[in-house]
Amino acid sequence: MGDVVVVTGPPGSGKSAVGSALADLLDPSVLVEADWFFGRWRRGAVDPWLPEAAAQTAPAGRAALAATVEFARSDAWVVYDGVLQQEATRDLAVRAADAGATVHRAVLLPPVDVCLARVAARTGHGFDDPAATRAMHAAFAAEVDGAEADPAAEHAVLRDDAASPAGLATRVRDLLLAGALRAPGPVATGGARP
Repeated sequence: MGDVVVVTGPPGSGKSAVGSALADLLDPSVLVEADWFFGRWRRGAVDPWLPEAAAQTAPAGRAALAATVEFARSDAWVVYDGVLQQEATRDLAVRAADAGATVHRAVLLPPVDVCLARVAARTGHGFDDPAATRAMHAAFAAEVDGAEADPAAEHAVLRDDAASPAGLATRVRDLLLAGALRAPGPVATGGARP
């Protein structure tokens, strides 16, 4: 079975660029872009970061996780690019373990001002909400602060905002191969594949 590598963080943290570069470093690899699943809603779509979107984001999120697990059955590295909080990562780890796959997790967490500037500067993305960016950044920061006190929640937190996406992807790959990205959830047996 393949391994799943979650590249997550708040908006503007560099998930998409780093996830894509990481998928290019792993062979064979699949890139699951969570935003694609949330963008399937057409008529009546609610922006997925709004609280009233829960009825739409829940099935879209489950579909993204199900696709991730199915791709992991193919003995490929599966890079999941999207906002995935710790509880959802645990759910993914349980599903993946049932399929014989291991989940690894890297949290990209540059300073909130960097995320805000990146969100404001991007074009054609659809997400430009500074309040939601601040809230998601705060949620990841709180999660990371709590995880640092919990050795069972080991994962890498990359706070470097000056590194290029390719440089961060290389760091994530190196941490992955060193076994330092174990996601919270079931205990992994066998660790990461070389």
